[in-house]
Amino acid sequence: MSNQIYEWLNLEKARFYKLKVQADEQNGIILSYLWGGCNSNRGGKKSLCVPTHEEARKLIDKMKKRRKSRGYSLIHPS
Repeated sequence: MSNQIYEWLNLEKARFYKLKVQADEQNGIILSYLWGGCNSNRGGKKSLCVPTHEEARKLIDKMKKRRKSRGYSLIHPS
């Protein structure tokens, strides 16, 4: 699960969303979120550390569902 990148794009609203999954030194998982506009400098970022692969998988699945419900298309990994 380590070092995976998920990317979503909403062409209608010209918005993007990225999620990077990395292993940390203490055997936890770091989820790094990045979002913003395709044609602007507006956006944000945050990181979340979770202790297990199972919890990380649940959060990733939740994010996939949420992005799809808001009109985003998963472009990577496709």
